[in-house]
Amino acid sequence: MAHDHHHPGESLRDYFVEQLLTIFVVGLFGAVAILMYESGKLEYVLAKQFHVPVLVGGIAVIALVIVRAVTVWREAGEAQAHSHDHHHHPEHAHEHPHEHGPDCDHSHDHDHDHGHSHSHDHHHHDHDHDHSAEDHGHSHDLAWVFARMMILFFPVALFLIGVPNAGFSQDRIKKLLGHDDSIGATDLANVSAREGTVMSFNDLNDAAMNEAKRSVLQGQNAVLEGRFRRLGDKEFTLFRLRMTCCAADTVPLKVRIVTPYALSGFNDFDWVQVEGQVQFIQVPNSDPPRFIPVIKVADNAKVAKTSAKSEYE
Repeated sequence: MAHDHHHPGESLRDYFVEQLLTIFVVGLFGAVAILMYESGKLEYVLAKQFHVPVLVGGIAVIALVIVRAVTVWREAGEAQAHSHDHHHHPEHAHEHPHEHGPDCDHSHDHDHDHGHSHSHDHHHHDHDHDHSAEDHGHSHDLAWVFARMMILFFPVALFLIGVPNAGFSQDRIKKLLGHDDSIGATDLANVSAREGTVMSFNDLNDAAMNEAKRSVLQGQNAVLEGRFRRLGDKEFTLFRLRMTCCAADTVPLKVRIVTPYALSGFNDFDWVQVEGQVQFIQVPNSDPPRFIPVIKVADNAKVAKTSAKSEYE
C-alpha cells in the first residue's frame, strides 16, 4: 500500500517546487523594478515617461506574488490533509471484514478475493511507477523547472552585480556628438536683447527647425546647463542627451556657445552653466537651410562650472 501513495507524492512535490521557485523569481523581478526606480538606474535604460509605469508595475507584481503565495500555502495545507486522510482509510476497510458474523466461508472468500485483487493491482502499479513516474516525472520535470528558473533569474543577477551602473562612456558620447565646425564670433549679429529665462536644450533644438519658434526665441536671454566640449579658444559645445524610448534611440542635444575672450580652466565633459543671448545661425552651404542654436556670452564670468546633473533631458 505504501507504493500507492509514492507516485502522487512525487508529482505533488514537483508541483510545489515549481510554484515556489516561480513565486521567488517573479517576486525578485518586482523588487528589482522598484529598486531601479528608487536608485535612479532607470534613466540609463528608459526614458523618463516610463519610470513611473515601471514602479507601478513592480508594485503590482509584488502584490500578485503575495496573493499567489497565500494560495499555494492553502493548497499545500489541503494536500497534506487529504494525504493524511487517504493514508488512514485502507486500515479501516481492512478491519471491516472481521466485524461480520461467524460465517467463516463468507469471510474466507471475501479475504481471498480482496487479497488476490489487491496483490494484482499492487504488482501492476509497481511496474508503471518504475518506468514512468520516477524516470520521466521526477528527473525530467524538475530538471526543466530549474533550467527555466536559471534563465529567468539572469536579468536579476545582472542587477545584483550592479548592471546598469552608468550611462554611455565618453567615447560613445563623442561618437554621438559627431564633428562640429566652428562658426566664429564674426557670424553672430547684434540682436536686441530681450527678457528671457532658463531654457532647455530641447526647446532650442526644436526652435532651430521651426521659423516661428526661432523668431520668438531670437534675442532672448537664456540660462543653460550641460556638459562641455571644446571647439576653440572662444567656442565650445554644450550638450545633453535625449532618450525617446530607451537607450538604443539616444541622441545628443547640442547648443553652440561663443565667448568674447579665450576660455581656460574647462575640460571636456565638465558640467557647465552659461548665460547669454539666444541666436540661430544658418549652417553654411546647407540646402534646404539648416540652423543651429547659439548662445552669445557677453562676459566670460557668465560661464561657470556647476554640479553634475542627469545626462538626459
